Amino acid sequence: MKLYYAPGACSLAAHIILNEINVDFDLERVDLKTHKTEKGTDYYEINPKGYVPALEINPGLILTENVAILPFLAQHDPKQDLIPPSGMGRAKVLEWLGYLNSELHDAYAVFFGAPMDEEAKKKAYAEIDRLLSYIDKAIGGSDNDYLVDDNFGPADAYLFVLTNWSNHIEHDLTPYKNIIHIRNKVAERQSVQIAMRDEGLIP
Repeated sequence: MKLYYAPGACSLAAHIILNEINVDFDLERVDLKTHKTEKGTDYYEINPKGYVPALEINPGLILTENVAILPFLAQHDPKQDLIPPSGMGRAKVLEWLGYLNSELHDAYAVFFGAPMDEEAKKKAYAEIDRLLSYIDKAIGGSDNDYLVDDNFGPADAYLFVLTNWSNHIEHDLTPYKNIIHIRNKVAERQSVQIAMRDEGLIP
């Protein structure tokens, strides 16, 4: 398999899960401004949508969108801990992935688009805080160690990556103690440390 990624982008979640399932894979960096890969390939020829991640499963067989890529990779976990095989547990993973992708991702993404004035920034910060408040409350009301159950999974990786963007937009995560608790546990995982080093995000 090959993961097309941009450092620190949402493709980092797939990078983490690839490390978790301990398979051989290649990485190819994408410049999202020029839409060229590090090998000089036109990225639109690989993924016409133009953004990351894209997972090349076999030559010519490309899967896009985190809500598809993350469960696909997680189901290859040899320990079968990353995602329940069926039933309500799996549905809850997909529910969280859908919410993170359609709501939280989009709320952060506005900061990486066209420049905003102070009023627009204020509204954008408020939207992020609204979503994080819901997530933090949901975690606090659960007896689970992670978002879905007591096992780390793709939704936790995605939440970690998205909330990591707070570091780049001068957003304060300290009010969200439950999110921080999960973030700290995720950050300690070897799969995360390796992925972040490989992408040049940490020394």
